[in-house]
Amino acid sequence: MEETIFLPVLSHFENENFWTASGGRMRYRVDPVKGNEENPPSLTAQVWEGPWRLQDSTVEETKSFPMTEEGLEELRAWVLDWQKTINARPPRSMKETIQARDARRAELEEQAGEE
Repeated sequence: MEETIFLPVLSHFENENFWTASGGRMRYRVDPVKGNEENPPSLTAQVWEGPWRLQDSTVEETKSFPMTEEGLEELRAWVLDWQKTINARPPRSMKETIQARDARRAELEEQAGEE
């Protein structure tokens, strides 16, 4: 069975809308980045393993793509690769999942205390 990832059309991002979705245990978010004279508009994507929201998870990779039809297809291929990678991992127990979330929250609290 061929895996697919739904991404909105390019105009969705050109109108400054973000996108977040999942594929199995893989979660991802795509944010448009306005361009300027030196840097053309782009799409910045983050991927992490669920089931938790971005704030309670560790981002596995952040990558930028051109805000073009070609960039959108590169993004789709990248997300599909991550979907295969994350979903091929052995599932975590609920205890392991909660421990990972709590560790991430503690890490963020520690960082906030240092500021």
